[in-house]
Amino acid sequence: MGYWLQYRQFTEENILGQNKPDIEDLAYWRHKVFTNAIVFFLPVSLVALIPGVWLSLKEGLFFLAFADIVTALSFMIIAFQPHLSLAFRKVLAIAMLYLLAVILLLFLGSFGPGLLYLLTITVFPALIFPVSVAYKSIGLNIVICVVFAFIVHFKLLNSSFTQLYNAESWIAVSSNLICLNVVCVALLDMLVTGLQKTITKEAYLQAQLKEESTKLERLVETLKHKNHELEQFAFITSHDLQEPLRTITTVVGNLEQHYSANPDEMTSVYLGFLSQSAVRMRALITGLLEYSRLGKDKLLEKVDCNKILQECLADLRAYIQENQATITSSSLPELHAYGLELKLLFQNLISNALKFRQKNISPQIRITAVLDNNYWVFSVADNGIGIEERFREKIFIIFHRLHPKAAYEGTGIGLAHCRKIAELHGGKIWVEANPEGGSIFRFKIPNI
Repeated sequence: MGYWLQYRQFTEENILGQNKPDIEDLAYWRHKVFTNAIVFFLPVSLVALIPGVWLSLKEGLFFLAFADIVTALSFMIIAFQPHLSLAFRKVLAIAMLYLLAVILLLFLGSFGPGLLYLLTITVFPALIFPVSVAYKSIGLNIVICVVFAFIVHFKLLNSSFTQLYNAESWIAVSSNLICLNVVCVALLDMLVTGLQKTITKEAYLQAQLKEESTKLERLVETLKHKNHELEQFAFITSHDLQEPLRTITTVVGNLEQHYSANPDEMTSVYLGFLSQSAVRMRALITGLLEYSRLGKDKLLEKVDCNKILQECLADLRAYIQENQATITSSSLPELHAYGLELKLLFQNLISNALKFRQKNISPQIRITAVLDNNYWVFSVADNGIGIEERFREKIFIIFHRLHPKAAYEGTGIGLAHCRKIAELHGGKIWVEANPEGGSIFRFKIPNI
């Protein structure tokens, strides 16, 4: 088996070359068919060549034996001789088949394989050349048959061929051959035309796919670059703003201390505004800094979501007790995730459920997880004030608030954190209305 593969590989590389085209069009497959025909013809032809030569020599048909040997050598040259063009190899193969067919007809008549070779010579060009060449070979076959009819009728040659036939019988035999030639080529023409359309369409689609893939790769690289720039910008901006903010806070503190001995109502109000604005600015900068650092230089690790949830509830214990909330959960899975980020995701959703509670109603929060199409889908359901459908996308935009600061504290960055964390894990987050009142936040993470 190893020798066969080596022989086949060597022959294909010698005929086709080593460079494979990007698009395997019909011309490529014509070349491929020709190459494989040569690959299989050479070893199989020995089955006919050896007994054929031996019988020809035994019967004194030396020219027939010579033609067999020349044909075999020609096909060896086609297969193994380097520096020959593919077109020349094809023409040489067809010419040698025609030569062999004519000689077989002359010496063996229709009892030999001559007529079969003529049929093959018509079919073979339809596979390795454009179909128009096959129709020309039919014309050549007609010429050969007419010439042989003259040879038979006028007994121009003294051979077994002229002894076996008269003109009428030869015309009957050869007309059947021509009929089969036309049918075979017509059917192959239909097949090749259909293949040509299919291959052309596939080649066009492959070219489009490659072009779109290249564009997509460029866009991905551009997006990565822009995203990196934005992260750097957010980090540098938020980091650099800390120092002037500390200065403003210090100055406001000094002014408040300076005017505390002689309080002035308007001055106190203005300083209060400045102090509150500085505190809010610090919260916004801190949130922006944390947002830019999410998932940065972190590795996926196996985490127990039950343990993460318990840590969140422990951190929020005072807030939970203050709101007299009831929090329950189903059994949560273990999965590969960014532990700290996943904890922040749970913490933000639970904090929001506590913050946006209905007045005079104790918060009821239920946390569950189900496996769906290789994704773990987590749900955090509450009985709070709910979210109108038109705002269910906007709430995940950074710094976007639905309520005034006086009604609910916060920076408007928590749910943006949640979206980034979910997408960081290859998932997504969304919100739905709770049929029992309130909202259900759902996020999904791949089960890897």
